[in-house]
Amino acid sequence: MKSTTLFLLNLLICSLCLGQQNDWENENVTQINKEAPHATLFFDDASDYVQSLNGEWDFAFYDDISKVPANDAPDKWGSIPVPSAWQMQGYGTPLYTNITYPFDLNPPYIKSPEGNAVGYYQKDFEVNETGKEVFIRFESVSSAFYLWINGKQVGYSQDSWSPAEFNITSYLKKGKNTLKMKVIRWSDGSYLEDQDGWRMSGIFRDVFLIERAKVHIKDYYAVTSNVSDKKADLNLEVDIAHFETVNEEYQVKYQLSDGKKKIVEGVQPVSSNGKITFAKTLKSPKLWSNEKPHLYELTISILQKGEVIDQITNKIGVREITISDKSEILLNGHPFLIKGINLVEHDPIHGKHVPKKRFEEIVKRLKQTNINAIRTAHYPATPYLYQLCDQYGIFIIDEANVESHGFGYKPDVTIANQPSWQKSHVERMEAMVHRDKNHPSVIMWSFGNEAGNGINMVAMQKATKQIDTTRPTNYHFATDPWAPDTFGGGFPHVKKKWGRYIDVHELEMVGKKFTERPYLMNEYAHGMGNSMGNLIEYQEVYEKYPSLIGGCIWDFVDQGLTKSIDGKWGHQLENIEEANRQANQPGSNYYYGVGGDFGHDMSTDYNFCMNGIFMTDLSPTPKSIEVKRVFQNIHFKLTGKEVEISNQFLTTDLSEFNFQWHLLENGKEIQQGNLKVKQAPATKAAYLLKNIKTDYSPNNEYVLKISATTKENAFYAESGFEVAYDEVVLQEYAFAKSAFGNQSNVVKTESDQEIVLQASQVKLTFDKTKGQIVSFTNEGNQLIEGQFKLAFYRANIDNDKKIAPQWVVAGLDNMLTKVQSIDYTDGKIVVKKMHKAHMSRFSFYTIETIGIDDNGLLDLALDVKPVYKGEAPKSLPRIGYEIHVPKSMDTTKWYGKGPGSSYKDRFKGMTLGVYAASVDDQFMNYAKPQENGNKSQVRWVKVADATSKSSMCIKGPQPINFSLRRFTTQDLSNAWSTWELKPNNFNVLNIDFEHGGLGNGSCGKDILKKYYTEVKEYHFEISINSNSMLGM
Repeated sequence: MKSTTLFLLNLLICSLCLGQQNDWENENVTQINKEAPHATLFFDDASDYVQSLNGEWDFAFYDDISKVPANDAPDKWGSIPVPSAWQMQGYGTPLYTNITYPFDLNPPYIKSPEGNAVGYYQKDFEVNETGKEVFIRFESVSSAFYLWINGKQVGYSQDSWSPAEFNITSYLKKGKNTLKMKVIRWSDGSYLEDQDGWRMSGIFRDVFLIERAKVHIKDYYAVTSNVSDKKADLNLEVDIAHFETVNEEYQVKYQLSDGKKKIVEGVQPVSSNGKITFAKTLKSPKLWSNEKPHLYELTISILQKGEVIDQITNKIGVREITISDKSEILLNGHPFLIKGINLVEHDPIHGKHVPKKRFEEIVKRLKQTNINAIRTAHYPATPYLYQLCDQYGIFIIDEANVESHGFGYKPDVTIANQPSWQKSHVERMEAMVHRDKNHPSVIMWSFGNEAGNGINMVAMQKATKQIDTTRPTNYHFATDPWAPDTFGGGFPHVKKKWGRYIDVHELEMVGKKFTERPYLMNEYAHGMGNSMGNLIEYQEVYEKYPSLIGGCIWDFVDQGLTKSIDGKWGHQLENIEEANRQANQPGSNYYYGVGGDFGHDMSTDYNFCMNGIFMTDLSPTPKSIEVKRVFQNIHFKLTGKEVEISNQFLTTDLSEFNFQWHLLENGKEIQQGNLKVKQAPATKAAYLLKNIKTDYSPNNEYVLKISATTKENAFYAESGFEVAYDEVVLQEYAFAKSAFGNQSNVVKTESDQEIVLQASQVKLTFDKTKGQIVSFTNEGNQLIEGQFKLAFYRANIDNDKKIAPQWVVAGLDNMLTKVQSIDYTDGKIVVKKMHKAHMSRFSFYTIETIGIDDNGLLDLALDVKPVYKGEAPKSLPRIGYEIHVPKSMDTTKWYGKGPGSSYKDRFKGMTLGVYAASVDDQFMNYAKPQENGNKSQVRWVKVADATSKSSMCIKGPQPINFSLRRFTTQDLSNAWSTWELKPNNFNVLNIDFEHGGLGNGSCGKDILKKYYTEVKEYHFEISINSNSMLGM
């Protein structure tokens, strides 16, 4: 009895405490008086029923909720544009963090070191017609808010990335009305919004006032099944809201049209329960696919006595997503690979509010890059993006606004396994599925990201299937319970069950052993900084195993915020276009700010938000070019006389493209021809290259290139846009054998400090103390200024973070050079050196042989021998020279991979040829300065000034790497941000015999072993010809 009494007392106390909880600190209160979720009925204010409330609103800001007025009535108002993020409008500061919550981990309560800010919004609007049901719809508000109309509280909402809709009819008066909102920065809902990204607040998306008839369309769901090009079944469910009694006067009518052509229609009386279903078979339908995204227009009307009183018109596609018995994903019965990418909504000026124009540019870039799918990382995207993807053909993996990474994943800790949080999980899933269920572009539902696993995922799966059974679900935990239809990562049946970013060999293991469900690695190939190594190897594995249905690269665009060095960002910037232009240039007054750049004392993850294959301003990078090449849907297998073409499109015949081949001799085109190709999807065919040259000169290199270009203009590119290309070396380059030339006319002078060699008009000066060349001139024109130093280290790329500690232990970042001996033998300087950092047990022993011949050609041979005790680094960053050249020598021309940068494990996007570029054109302005701009597989490179009076041509008996920059390796290593980079009074020419791969180490695995620069003995040679004119 005593224990029972005690239990009841505790229950009473808990109930009283619960009653005192704030709504925004109570996981059981997720909304008050909100409308049930439904499909998007109106995307803009084009309808007579819809009024946009976007524009200038009154705004009052409080940096902590404890400071707000007790009556929720600010006495002073400023203004703010809606939609916007208030941190980009001068209220508070942006915060970037990945995993760590910006408040104490004590759910459902909120206590943050910076307080919990509140923004009050106020807006007047007119309502001129009575007798309607009036709703207000907020597409996105972060993170929670209360709503008042004319001083009366209407309701409450949380979930930052799903719509909040309220029926405000009873609160209105004819004429002027006033709405007020209290938006709270953090709420208990924020525990489910721990997404990697900028943490901002406000009204991020559109606000609409919607006036409807008393009997109106509340929801609809259009499904097509049994789809083929001969027929398809259309099932249409319509949900009617009626605020007055319905009778035989009311009817529901639908019509499906293709342009001006009516396809099918139907009429039914409105039932008392408001549920109406239409079923129809479509004959010879035009199917929707990502390649041929045909859309029909669906109009649904409510008629009263034959007159339209309510109507919606939206687009639908006829298509069907299924899973085969091989665990393939099928579109209209055909298997396809997801060549996807994660897309985070971000704008460098507006932050979490993304203007429509930027979304349009994003979709163009997706199509240009052969990306066929986006994962809406990590919440449902703005409705306009779904319209664009429907219209232009991009698959969407739609992700619920659920992430609780900061808890970790232990079953007894994660809120994914706590019953009190089930409501929040399920409601967020339902909101997304209902909103987006009619979009043909949506092919998969995702439970969320990095939210642990447990009973709440099972509940999300059940809730999803009660709404939509036509699409599979996805999640990246392979632990029990196995809720999703497809897995997004992890290793089913083995120890590591939640990981993504697995390496190629692990992915192959999954493909071999796991076939019971489709496997989509929904994050891989982390694109941070100078990255995207071994992407082609991933793609080859995806194509090898049916159950591996593809992956989504992380991620699409760098998430920098344009910032001036004097501390302005967002609306404070006076000339936004100029600020964005300068932010892409090193050493300017503007840069792209990252975590830690906005004055926070809170935890941040710095530049971990800069993972895009596109720069912040959506400009392409070598990473995006690599993705385009690897993801292309036309594959070529080339020989000297024939090409086999594989059409990997789903619905596109290759007759839609122009095909052209080019034969290059030593990098220059000598012949070209066209191919007439008509080839169905999913087929291979061989084509003869008529009249192609086959009698090759023995000392020349021949490369065959082929490309496919668009015949017609498209929204994303004009005709002639290259969609696929490849090349093959038919006869390899004849690298010159090394031989020091005749030196009979070389004059040598020597002092205690230096050795000088002169021949013809060339003069070489070798510093005996430094043990290196310090000057090289031709006709008095300086070509080398002060440094010709051996280099074994690179400015760390973001992917080096796992291997860089090995380099530091070995002392590669701080090596001291000790000259052991200098000899002059047979007209050549032979210098032996030891390179070693203080206290390091690792060193390099080198022998350099340097000479010039009678014609002024500089020859150099290098022998490198690593010497160490204990462990050595598993791969070296580079082996080569860092050479200082006059600042005026700022132009390069080369024969090798180009036109952009390439590395051992990222070169597919570049092709062999002769290219030219200035020093500034070659620099990639990554947010964190790092190694960049390398050109690989180079046969020769020329460096010159504008007049070509100062020029050098460098080549060797083996391919080399080079880059030309305004900054030294040390400059790049020392700088935290791009604005800190200041050009030197010389340029830096890097000539590398070996340069390490890029890998995926910033969030994933290191460089593949085959791309290592091994710790072993090497012999390299180069020659430098200063008499060669560039002809630029």
